[in-house]
Amino acid sequence: MKLLLFVSSHCPHCPKAERVAGRCAPAYYEHGLSYMKIRTKTSEGKELCSKYGIMGTPAILLVDDDWNEVKRVVGVPSENNLKSDIDKLLGLKKSFFSRFFGD
Repeated sequence: MKLLLFVSSHCPHCPKAERVAGRCAPAYYEHGLSYMKIRTKTSEGKELCSKYGIMGTPAILLVDDDWNEVKRVVGVPSENNLKSDIDKLLGLKKSFFSRFFGD
């Protein structure tokens, strides 16, 4: 799974999103998560913005190994919310209901 963080140089919220993603992502490297910061003005950034329909920054996408979007977070998430999303998507954390009723 990949965490893609879309940022732009004129965005006042992007540095905070970078700090949140930068603190969360390393904890999941051993579980197969990779982290990419994508600047929207680069050629790669423009291509990926077009592919995923990114309209504003910061935006965090979690994509599977085939580059299919599985979760989108617009704006600056809290560290706890981002970690919770990653835990669920990597199967590290069971939902409340699945603990009682199974998967």
